[in-house]
Formats: sequence, structure tokens, C-alpha cells
Amino acid sequence: MSDQYAENPQLTTICNQQGMTVTLMDWGATIISLKVPVFGEQESREMLLGVKDPARWNEQGCFFNATIGRYANRIAHNKFTLNGKEYQLNSKAAHTLHGGSEGFDKRRFKLIDKSANSATYVLHSADQDMGFPGNFELTVTYRVEENQTLYVHYLGKCDAACYACITNHAYFNLNGHNSSILGHTLWLDAEEFLPTDADSIPTGEVRSVRGTTFDFTTPKTIGQDFLGDEQQRLSLGYDHPFLIRGIASEPFARVSSDDGRVCLQVFTDYPAVQFYSGNYLNLQHAKVTARDDGKIYFNQSAFCLEPEYYPDAPHLPEYAALNPPVTPQHPLDHFIAYQFKV
Repeated sequence: MSDQYAENPQLTTICNQQGMTVTLMDWGATIISLKVPVFGEQESREMLLGVKDPARWNEQGCFFNATIGRYANRIAHNKFTLNGKEYQLNSKAAHTLHGGSEGFDKRRFKLIDKSANSATYVLHSADQDMGFPGNFELTVTYRVEENQTLYVHYLGKCDAACYACITNHAYFNLNGHNSSILGHTLWLDAEEFLPTDADSIPTGEVRSVRGTTFDFTTPKTIGQDFLGDEQQRLSLGYDHPFLIRGIASEPFARVSSDDGRVCLQVFTDYPAVQFYSGNYLNLQHAKVTARDDGKIYFNQSAFCLEPEYYPDAPHLPEYAALNPPVTPQHPLDHFIAYQFKV
């Protein structure tokens, strides 16, 4: 990186005519703030966790609300083989997480287009950046629509075949203040999930949610079956890929705040979503001070719904059709939409 992560952040705000406002930062093409008016409340409600001073964003290590790449989630053993060639990835851990030690969340994107309700960023990632092949160009567009939706579009082009998966690691708390999200009610249109091992790597099994703590096909609070089986105990809560069924024009998830006054619907054309219940927010080496009350965020202070390809898809060839690599002929082209009902 040419300069220090989070130094001199450049912020921009987009909004609609209904009062929904989104503040973005060039570092990581990150959503700094997402506020939605709630009837009867004097100020718009903040939907995301965050650091009070954006210049201190580097003090959190949880990928708060950032664009994740070149490959979101995990790649086992820091390597993969593509077209007969093995690539070694740059990571300080046993497995590559969210693109490696200097993933896209720590890169300064360039703002190339701005209007009242939209902003577009671009990032160039050189061949062998973090070990990934090919010169990769990512364009991220944020647009606030009049139906209280934040629409996010990713276009990733590469001059060589390369595994890539781009998402946003938004940390939501619909209560609007530092609090637990275990009282939030979640519905997921997912009949199956991928069990993981102790390192959160998918085992290759596809398991039905029926009869398990992972069944959100009927709405229930996130806390209802929390830590209720061995899969959850391995990851200290929910941190698993769910396989999305249905179509992109319909929401695959609905989440309601504790008071029931805010509902978030999420749409995507990705085949899976990582549901994460904020199990590692209170890491000893990376405790984060909440921007609203100055207290430390504890575990389960937020939830994440990260639409993406299957984690470790380069090592799951049986699902290759749903998780294709980027090629010069076939760019990555996906969207996420967050719609709020109040």
C-alpha cells in the first residue's frame, strides 16, 4: 500500500428524498454510516456499527462495513490451483481470510463518479497482488433508491483467469444503538447450509437446516437457538454459509429490530450468504469503542449477512458451476440490495 490504512479518509454522502443517508469512505469503499428515518424518532436511526472518527478505522480489525476482496471469506491453506497452476496466497494465518493480510478493505479506492444519490469507486489490483493471478479492476457502485434501499453493484474484470468474490461486510444493529442483536428476528430463505470445521472451512457437506438450530425458514430470534449445537460451539455462534434459493428479485432474508419498528430485507444474485452473529467483535487485541456511547462493543453487538460465492470454493470443484472464476470473457457481475421497512 502506498500510504497508511485509514490515514486522511475521504468521505462522501449520498441520500434520497425520503431522508435515508449513506456516508462512504474511500478506504475499502466502506460504508461509514447508514441512517434511516423512523417515524416518531427525532433523529434518523443508525443501522451500522462504526468508529466515531473515520481516521481511526484501522483500530478495528473486524472489516467493519468494507468492500471485501479479492476473495471474500476463506481459502484453505493459503493456496489454490487453477488451470493446472498452483497459486500461493499472502496471509499471516493458516488460511486466507477476506483476500489476505492486505485485502481490499485496506485499500484506498478512487471515487470516479458522484451524484446526489450515488457514488462509484474503482480499485486496480495488480497481477500477483496477495498472490492472486491477473490484473483485476473492481468497480463498486452505491446507490440510494427512493424505496429506502441501498443498492450495491460489483463489476470485477481480470485479464487472466482468477478466483474472485466481492461482498460487503456490513455490521448491522437495527436497534440503532450499542446493544445485543440476539433479540432480532431473522427469516432466511435457505433450506441448506454448509457445515464447517474448527477453522471455519466448509467440510464439503451440504446439510439440511430442518431439525437443526440453523433453521430460519420460520422466523425466530437469533438468540432462540444460540450455541445450541456443536457447529455453533465451534465458531462461538453463527458463522456459516447458507445456500440461497429463490430468485434475485425477491428477498432472501428479513431481519427485524428488537422493537419491531425496523425491518431489513436483503436481495442478491449470489448463490450463498454468510450469516455471522458477531462472535469475535470483542477480541482482546482489537476491542472497538462504539461511536454512540463510548463503550466497548461486545460479541453479538451486530449481525452480518454477506452474500457471496461458497467459502473455499476453489477447493470445492463439485460446486464449480455456482462459483465460477473470473476470466477475461466472464467478469464478476453481482449485486446486493439492503431495503429498510419502518
